[in-house]
Amino acid sequence: MLQPQVVFDSKFYCKAKRIMWVKTGSQHAQSSRGMEIILQMYKGKHGMPKEKYDPPDPRRMYTIMSSEEAANGKKSHWAELEISGKVRSLSSSLWTLTHLTALHLSDNSLSRIPSDIAKLHNLVYLDLSSNKIRSLPAELGNMVSLRELHLNNNLLRVLPFELGKLFQLQTLGLKGNPLTQDILNLYQEPDGTRRLLNYLLDNLAGTAKRISTEQPPPRSWIMLQEPDRTRPTALFSVMCYNVLCDKYATRQLYGYCPSWALNWEYRKKAIMQEILSCNADIISLQEVETEQYYSFFLVELKERGYNGFFSPKSRARTMSEQERKHVDGCAIFFKTEKFTLVQKHTVEFNQLAMANSEGSEAMLNRVMTKDNIGVAVLLELRKELIEMSFLFGNKFL
Repeated sequence: MLQPQVVFDSKFYCKAKRIMWVKTGSQHAQSSRGMEIILQMYKGKHGMPKEKYDPPDPRRMYTIMSSEEAANGKKSHWAELEISGKVRSLSSSLWTLTHLTALHLSDNSLSRIPSDIAKLHNLVYLDLSSNKIRSLPAELGNMVSLRELHLNNNLLRVLPFELGKLFQLQTLGLKGNPLTQDILNLYQEPDGTRRLLNYLLDNLAGTAKRISTEQPPPRSWIMLQEPDRTRPTALFSVMCYNVLCDKYATRQLYGYCPSWALNWEYRKKAIMQEILSCNADIISLQEVETEQYYSFFLVELKERGYNGFFSPKSRARTMSEQERKHVDGCAIFFKTEKFTLVQKHTVEFNQLAMANSEGSEAMLNRVMTKDNIGVAVLLELRKELIEMSFLFGNKFL
């Protein structure tokens, strides 16, 4: 029996992927002997807490390592640094301490913050209060690990729109700055920090168009095996893509995306452009809204020589016609010039579980709360190409 050879493009098997390209500045501040000593002392590494956030302890104790201990190679493990004493400039060596999770720079005389601060990508706490800072570098928005950013009592009149990218920020201190009234109005509202960050993020697009940024390199295909040219071969390509249903594209789940980028009318054009650019023979899509399948995907792809099969999740059977339009499901499309549809089938996993549970209550409790489905099509290659049929499935759990 002849075996089909399939080419998969793994880049589509994902819900959402965000790639951030960061360019840091090249400004250099004056060096200091104290910072050089710190660099010599530091030997360990300290990672950023990815989920749980514990604020720095204000009663933290300081221990200064003696020169004898340093000479004897005593290990030093620390993740916080405080610089005080009316400092006017910062050593460029500071930006090499990428292990830091907290940086205290309050009560100094700093008038600017170098863009190289973005190199401290593990920072979750940054205190720049009570300085003389008039502007902030746009690169500060790349420090997406930040949970607290204190900017109180400075000379800030405006904020860079890039601050809106700090989607994990919980505390933003802005008191005592001569900020514009529109910023102050947002900041003083209930949940003002989140509202202000959303405003900055939504308005970032206009400034981004004026900035030349480096684009990610094109992703290339990886050939796992060369086709056997000595015998008849059914060579076709398969594409798998989770399109992210509109009702799941919420600001709560994707806080790092501006609202206009989450809007379905904006996303669907880019999704279709990506699908068509690959020109795959078989396309499997997940999280396709019922109404969008019939009014958008099927219409657009039929014009390009595809036919399709779609099934919504199980709960659609118990809903009204209007409610059913917004239930998502799985879809399979195939090129009609290569394939003929022989059979199609929907698999409802909760029904399958009931029929095969064999008294396993734990398994039923786990499966019955969900209404995931799978779809399958039996396709037959056109006889003028090669006589062969195969089963193709698509599921989303």
